[in-house]
Amino acid sequence: MPEPVLVAIPPKGGSLDDVLKRLVSLGWVRPEVVTAIRRLIKEDKRRVKLEEGLIALWQNSGFESQATMRAADRFGHDLDDVDQALKRMRRYRDDNGNTQLDYTGKSGVETMLDALRHDPDPELREAALSLHLQLDLTRPGKPSRMVFNHIEFDFYPPAAVKGTAPVRALLMGTEHEVTPSYLRKHKRDLSLTCYDAFHNTLLDALDTGKVRNWHELTAHLIKANTDVRILGSLGLDDYLGHCVLMSQGTAKRVKALGGSRTWADGVSDPKLEILRGQQVLIDPQYEEIYGLILDASAHGIRFESGPKDIETTCATQDRVAIYIVRSGSTVACTPGLCVVGEELIISETIVAVNQERLDHNRNIGKLVESLAPTQDDHAPAWRAKLAAKLGDRLL
Repeated sequence: MPEPVLVAIPPKGGSLDDVLKRLVSLGWVRPEVVTAIRRLIKEDKRRVKLEEGLIALWQNSGFESQATMRAADRFGHDLDDVDQALKRMRRYRDDNGNTQLDYTGKSGVETMLDALRHDPDPELREAALSLHLQLDLTRPGKPSRMVFNHIEFDFYPPAAVKGTAPVRALLMGTEHEVTPSYLRKHKRDLSLTCYDAFHNTLLDALDTGKVRNWHELTAHLIKANTDVRILGSLGLDDYLGHCVLMSQGTAKRVKALGGSRTWADGVSDPKLEILRGQQVLIDPQYEEIYGLILDASAHGIRFESGPKDIETTCATQDRVAIYIVRSGSTVACTPGLCVVGEELIISETIVAVNQERLDHNRNIGKLVESLAPTQDDHAPAWRAKLAAKLGDRLL
């Protein structure tokens, strides 16, 4: 039996939703199972957010269950949900002798997932069997969350001759930060994940780190250094930009300096003067990329790991940040916050492959043909939508 094709996709979030919707339209996976997978992941995300809120309410309610219940009622929470959460959540003693509340422990979430794996609904059972637990490293306390693990499927190409064996494949939930590394090590054959991770992990295979999208990365890729190839965009409406955020006052001063809207465009960019000597807030996994694009060392630009509420921090504390902007909704509803200039990097879901594996397994090629990666650049349309959303908040 031939080896299954290993296809990396995001394990959670909007990116997973978008990719799964596309794969349903291509006939790779059944819509009923995908609907159930998305439902379970979203319900578990709501569970984590409820617990996060209850931890804060517990601290503000004298570390007592009934007072926390009353507070939750005032905020409109379903009291049955709150009661169940308080019964399963962990408790511990702090240094002051107070009983503190913490997220449901791993064993508790495992019990919840196991119950779903034995649900009477067959689609729900199959969906639950495709999930596993993962620590949410983006939240304080690092709660356990249900995320997509893997699911097997058989794909019959539309033009396949009757009786031809299907393409056997596995969808595998893979954090996008490690996807390119897995492609390089032959631990994945195909990847349907965001471009910015490829930029981040292929710097050693580029003749310059100053690339801003997958088109430019492909043009500057040293193919002898890696078997990873970007074949094109998956064609989803999921663009995002790594944008520079500032308070309104600072943004106006930057605009007055002149220059193009592109950051670090050419020999001299007057906008960089405003960043000189600053501690720019960022997600630290992108520090090396931002440093290369902005010539950070030459301009005296330093980086600092940003807080969770990075948008509010920029607006209220007059800090500068580089942060991911998708639709612009968060920026639009944060008073005094602006996006300055064009994005440093633009990202979207791409189709990438390990070339050596592609050359030796024709079934990978059949899946690539089904995906039909596009070379179109829809970034100008995304920028136009962002400009319409932000108005004078985009300078």
